[in-house]
Formats: sequence, C-alpha cells, structure tokens
Amino acid sequence: AAGFDKLTGNKTAKNSLIVANANDANINFMGNLTSVIINTSSSQGPTDDRRIKPDITGNGTDVTSTVAASNTATDTYTGTSMSSPNVTGTLLLVQQHYKNLTNNFMKAATLKGLACHTADDAGAVGPDAKFGWGLLNAKKAVETLNKNGLTSWVSEENLNQNQTYTMVVKSNGGTTNPLIATIAWTDLPGIANQGNQPVNDPTPVLINDLDI
Repeated sequence: AAGFDKLTGNKTAKNSLIVANANDANINFMGNLTSVIINTSSSQGPTDDRRIKPDITGNGTDVTSTVAASNTATDTYTGTSMSSPNVTGTLLLVQQHYKNLTNNFMKAATLKGLACHTADDAGAVGPDAKFGWGLLNAKKAVETLNKNGLTSWVSEENLNQNQTYTMVVKSNGGTTNPLIATIAWTDLPGIANQGNQPVNDPTPVLINDLDI
C-alpha cells in the first residue's frame, strides 16, 4: 500500500523492539502529550501477517549526539538511528528502576509490554503502522511500576499449552481512569524467511498465539 509496507528483514522480527522516529513532542504543563508528528523519513509497517510494526516511537529528530572528534564533541542528527538509542537508554533506566524496586530485572517481553502499554497514543486512534503503540512515555511506565499492586498490576506468569489464566479486577472505567490491559510474550523461533516465500505472504509467523 502506498506509504506503508517499508519494513523488511529483521525489522519485522517478532521479539524485537522496532522504533519509529518522531519530531519533538508538544507537552502541556502537566507533562501530558498534546501533539506529536512522525518524521517523514520514518519507515512504516505493518508486517505481511499484519503484526503491528514499528512497535514504539521515540524522538529522533535533531537529537544532540556525541561524535568522535574529541571527548566533548557533539553534533545534531536525525533518523531512527537516533530514536532507537533514545528509547533504548530510556528503557534501560526503567529496567534499573524496576531492579531498585524488586531486586530483579524484567523479562524482555515484560519491558516491551510495559513500554507499549504506557505509550501515548499518536497518529491514528489505537496502534498503527506509523507510530506503533505510540510515543514512549517513561514517566507513565515508572508510575505504573511504582503503583504495582495498587492501581496497576505487572506480573510474569507461565502458561501451559491450552491453559487459561484468569484474574478478577475492579474498575470504574470511563475516560478518566479507563481499564487497559496488555499481554506480551517472547515468541518461539519459527521458520526463517530466506526470501523465497511469496511476496506479501499473510501466513501468521507466531508460534504461540495468546489472546486476552
């Protein structure tokens, strides 16, 4: 489709975190997102089997970065090569915060799920092939961890084949405090696409297909 379907190869992998590049976001005095525009150079998904890619969006436009000219030299760059380390460094800090709280590290799927769950929706309503699940919101991710067991619930569970896991929650719903739930997992390796499959093959690549 025009303007979409630009991600190929390892950019469509199941368990990776693919980061889109957005311009500087506009934030109000409460720290809430008011608007953000995707950079026109950022590539769009989705995958051929319709999984959401990219996964998350970070600021990667006119970012100050270190360069090799000297120990203090910097320059300004734009691209997913800037938004990706931006998101990576941010999530490393979130992971360290979790370690400080629990003396453990989150599994990769938990961290990815938390990032997507707490992202600020941008672009089309809901997940889309330009922003993924939205613009990374480290503040909301950390607050979710801080309130775990009170107003949020972050847990790592095990499921056997065909097993169902159930929990009961209470929510007043509405737009002020909506009930939002996310499930994430590291999927098992499938058959590698060596380039000999049909173009735009919609066959699902997931081995485990969990529903919530």
